[in-house]
Amino acid sequence: MSRALALLIASVASACAFAANDPAAFVRFVEEPSSTCVSRDGVQILVQNAHPSRTLRIWLDRYHMGVGTGDRSRSELKPGAAPEPLGCSRTLNGPQEWRLVRAAFVD
Repeated sequence: MSRALALLIASVASACAFAANDPAAFVRFVEEPSSTCVSRDGVQILVQNAHPSRTLRIWLDRYHMGVGTGDRSRSELKPGAAPEPLGCSRTLNGPQEWRLVRAAFVD
């Protein structure tokens, strides 16, 4: 095996190990149609935990039309639970989004 290939394999293995221990790697944003949101040309934004066995505590900041609103939410997401709704991707005035600030394993 060449040295370059060995280094590549080692770096990929290291990245995979890091992702397995990084709670943020298990936060998933999901989009679903909802009548209120669709009427605004948007979708319902939800957040869920993709880890198979550990609970996540997450902090999210909301942005409206690209500007932080100062709204910070905190949630605990259980493994296998239904996604938690956040809101529509569009308000009457423009687009909004949520950004992950921090994630931590609870257990």
